[in-house]
Amino acid sequence: MRNLTLRLAEWYRSARLPPIVPDTPDAGVWIVVVSWNCEALLPTCLSALERQTLPVRVVVVDNASRDTTRDVVARTPAVTLVPLERNAGFAEASNVGIRHALGRGARFVGLVNPDVVIAPDWVERLVAAADAHPDAGLFGGLLVFDDDPTRVNSTGLVMDALGRVFDRDFGASLATLDRADGPALGVTGGAVLLRADALRRVGLLDPTYFAYYEDADLSLRARRAGVGAMYTAAARARHGFGRSIGAGSPRQRYLLARNHLRFVGSHLPLWRALPVMLTVPALRAAVMAPLQLVRGRPDHARAQLRAALDGLALAVDALIRRMERKRALAPWLGAR
Repeated sequence: MRNLTLRLAEWYRSARLPPIVPDTPDAGVWIVVVSWNCEALLPTCLSALERQTLPVRVVVVDNASRDTTRDVVARTPAVTLVPLERNAGFAEASNVGIRHALGRGARFVGLVNPDVVIAPDWVERLVAAADAHPDAGLFGGLLVFDDDPTRVNSTGLVMDALGRVFDRDFGASLATLDRADGPALGVTGGAVLLRADALRRVGLLDPTYFAYYEDADLSLRARRAGVGAMYTAAARARHGFGRSIGAGSPRQRYLLARNHLRFVGSHLPLWRALPVMLTVPALRAAVMAPLQLVRGRPDHARAQLRAALDGLALAVDALIRRMERKRALAPWLGAR
């Protein structure tokens, strides 16, 4: 709980991006790659960034890896390495890279996971989409599975009635995909291009999420601020789904379950948020955790229990913050 409290404090101090005066004139496009023990993934990822048809600058933010990640980056002279002393998570490490890029005059900042390989024209396609849609600030393309490129990983984000966020068209056949370019609820943080001006307007990623749902949170905050998300099918990339954190691992299950509740407290209307906040943690503690024990998976059972407790605490905090902001804005809204 203490770690959650400290992370919340960090978020509320840094959520709004302070004015950043670039050290240099407009430097175009920067790509941020967040790594954590990704020595096997980085060479292919960085090689794809080097082959972009539109020049980019690359910064790797390393979350205190225990492998040879930093040596791998050092062998790529054009890449800037920003080492962190602890594993700050994807969201906060991304923020470190974003601040680095904005401080050097970036017009766009891309986030690319180390298990993602973008096509040579990925950046060029998304910059063209950004130029064609000046009201949008988040741009994503077509992600396919690296181990089965005939299947779709994501064409953006969708949300169900319980506030759970999923990759749109997940698992669909690429051959029969019928998804036109255009607005989306949000874009996945695994491969996204962000307009610098939009980040200055909306703020950075919420580090309390650590990993998962931080992209959906940013997308909905941007949407409320009038900044849209756009999907461009021609911008393609391959995703080694789950390779960076472990698909189905207790850690992944914990983060997904915990962060879902924070997202609910942050974004769902009160009449929808409260029932979810009350029933989902109870379901995880009373049903899902015992079920994992019966299956002989004690680590997964502990992950369900921790997610129920931590997620409820984060959801309540988010709800309180929303109510405080609403009260603070009430006099101004009433005067309009």
